[in-house]
Amino acid sequence: MSILQLVTQDLRPFLFYFLFYILNISTFYFQALILLKRGTTNTKADFWRIPLFIILEITVYYILSLVIGFSLTELTIAEASEALFKMRPIASTLWRGIYFILYGSAYYLLFSYNDKKRRELIQTIENEQLKNDLLQAEQDFLRAQINPHLLFNTLSFIKYAAKKKPEEANEAIMRLSGIMGFALENNSQTILVSRELEQVENIIKLNQLRFNHTLNINYITRLTNNQVTIIPIILLTLVENIFKHGNLLEKEHPAEIFVESTDEYLTIRTSNLPNYDMNVESSKTGLANISTRLEQFYKNNYKFSYTMEDNLFKTELVLRLKELIKPRS
Repeated sequence: MSILQLVTQDLRPFLFYFLFYILNISTFYFQALILLKRGTTNTKADFWRIPLFIILEITVYYILSLVIGFSLTELTIAEASEALFKMRPIASTLWRGIYFILYGSAYYLLFSYNDKKRRELIQTIENEQLKNDLLQAEQDFLRAQINPHLLFNTLSFIKYAAKKKPEEANEAIMRLSGIMGFALENNSQTILVSRELEQVENIIKLNQLRFNHTLNINYITRLTNNQVTIIPIILLTLVENIFKHGNLLEKEHPAEIFVESTDEYLTIRTSNLPNYDMNVESSKTGLANISTRLEQFYKNNYKFSYTMEDNLFKTELVLRLKELIKPRS
């Protein structure tokens, strides 16, 4: 026996194992990444195409197994023909091929499931980002709506008061400066209620200056939790509506602005006598916008209502604060 034959005979078990390893791994990845991943069309044709391809795949696997087995054994043609039709080797070979095909199919299903969840997560993140961008755009739009209204009325008052009441003109300028500075800030999605209440006070003072302190307003704040936050412009919109659409000259029916915060709730209530003599009727778009923004941001953690009761227009907003706080991981 030659040295080449001895070396070949010694390497035969390794070659037998190596070639079958390559065949099994190739069957696994062909099933998972080619036949199922690229061969499916998500149509009715897949019901007959996929089983047909799998049958062909098993047939090819069986033929290649025979080629590897016979090429590494020293069988005569008669012995090979006899072994070819024995049921036990046939069943064993077919089962091994089916096993790796099933394993590849399971891998494909797991991979597809994870990929679907990943794409859904990315889509969810993108949708949330769009919602956040929408909230920011709405916030900026409302901020822009409030400021021109205040700016025009306040500048008109300052022009009048500069000659006759310079002290009040100076106060109006400082109050307006505070509001405009607030408008130019790059706020996050939420803002401290105490920060927005500063602007509420500025708005009240400016309107009192304009009407020579004749407006009847009960402004009440009870902040036991100074760190409570709210999405911007909600409170300012409710206050602005009082001055735009309310009658604040009746002593018997003063407007009311009530803000209270505890560890569990933030409550905002307003009420005012409607001004029926106004030339422009309220379209309530500001209130509808508030409802939309609250629903987008707070989901089920809030209650917002507005109605006419006892000839007064009333609004109420209650936020459940504890459910908004996420536990630390």
